[in-house]
Amino acid sequence: MSATLPDSFTYRVGELIDRARAQLAQLGNPQLPIMVEGFVSFNTQTAKYDQKYFSLCQYNDANSPVGKPIAKLEAVIFSNRFAVMSSQLRQVGLTFSPDLRAVFLGHLDIYKPFGKLQLVVTGIDLERTRQITEGAKDLLRAKLKAEGIFDANRLMRLPAVPLRIALVTSRGSAAESDFMTKLQVRRYRFSVEKFYVNTSGQNVSFSVPEAMVQINSRHTQFDLVVLARGGGDHVDLANFSLEGPVRSVASCAVPVWAAIGHSTDDVLVNEVANRVLANPNDAASELNGIVEGFLVSLAADARRLADESRRTLERAELGFGRRLSLLHGAASSELRNYRTIPMSKSWELRMRASDSLRSRGGELEKYQYGLTDLAARIVESSSSALATLRLSMNADAVLRGVAAQDLVLKGLLARLRDAAWESWRSGLGVADLARTRIEGVDPDAVLGLGYALLFSGKRRIASASELVSGDFFEARMADGSIWGEVISQPTDA
Repeated sequence: MSATLPDSFTYRVGELIDRARAQLAQLGNPQLPIMVEGFVSFNTQTAKYDQKYFSLCQYNDANSPVGKPIAKLEAVIFSNRFAVMSSQLRQVGLTFSPDLRAVFLGHLDIYKPFGKLQLVVTGIDLERTRQITEGAKDLLRAKLKAEGIFDANRLMRLPAVPLRIALVTSRGSAAESDFMTKLQVRRYRFSVEKFYVNTSGQNVSFSVPEAMVQINSRHTQFDLVVLARGGGDHVDLANFSLEGPVRSVASCAVPVWAAIGHSTDDVLVNEVANRVLANPNDAASELNGIVEGFLVSLAADARRLADESRRTLERAELGFGRRLSLLHGAASSELRNYRTIPMSKSWELRMRASDSLRSRGGELEKYQYGLTDLAARIVESSSSALATLRLSMNADAVLRGVAAQDLVLKGLLARLRDAAWESWRSGLGVADLARTRIEGVDPDAVLGLGYALLFSGKRRIASASELVSGDFFEARMADGSIWGEVISQPTDA
């Protein structure tokens, strides 16, 4: 059997709400407001009325509006108050936008028609809001440094020719248009893949990290990420100091250029990005300049390589000439020495002359092969560099220049090899001529023609005046010797 309560304990709905409102007045009223801290989250009714309806949220992480809120309080700002608060926020570089963390002044009330508890905002503690914002950035900065990723992206090295670009920006935004218009895609064959995100509003915290996750999963397909944001009030950049966007840029596996606002703006994403550009136009201009500078450097290197190859060829030809002179001189010297050596040493002389000629020829051959190998290494190294360039650069003008330099280098190598072999053949010709001349004056060969050598004792007779009547002599011929005596000395006719 249920108990029956007295009539004095039965409330009409309106009466109960009024009593609850009276109790809430103890927590704050228009004359004595309370202070409430939380993150701003807009609802669908915000833009329908002059007053601003929103929610104040609390999250597990007190410094970041990530995940589902663990507590939520509905709030309203009437139009006359909102204009004053917006002006105050702009003075400290903030704006009333999603994910703004602020300390609001107001009082609790229950809206009777809906029975909804809400905070009626009457003002904002500007100094504490500014301190919270700056303090959250300091805490996030320290957190990322402790994890060792704060400088990770900033210290990455950009490829020499960054042509494969991932553009992270808003669909149809001025940032997208400015970047693509300025980038000389047709001239340098840039490849640009677009990842569309929100660059303003509460979805920045989620959409930018999601795009970075996609890029990381395909990081080998990109040389550079450009995070671009178009025009708009600079105070809206506060979203790029939240943990989601900042962490995703810091940990990106590809260098990230931040082109989201003026470089003087205090945005945490700018501190972790590989490079900061004032706007998308500047980012596109910088990329054009890098590729153009590379082409200029390439042309200079190609000219330097061609000049060095020519100098190598000239030095090689000069070296061959010197060795030919040495070879010819050695052969002539051997020939002169041979004429003053007794016939008994002729075989030894021939062997020594032949050995000397072979030695000179071996030196020449060794030099020729060494020089040819040097030229081959020069051209092989150049060709390797040019092949690498072909893979990274697809510009028609550059490829034509590379092909032309490749032909020049191959032509120089052919000339060098031809000169080496021609000099080697010339050296062999000189050696053969010297050998023929030596063999032509070989005493054995001369005696075989019917000539004889005369000796008086061990003294070789070179003139008739060296003998007198009664002297004995030996006549050496090809097949032996005969001896005789001088009967009378010849007289002039």
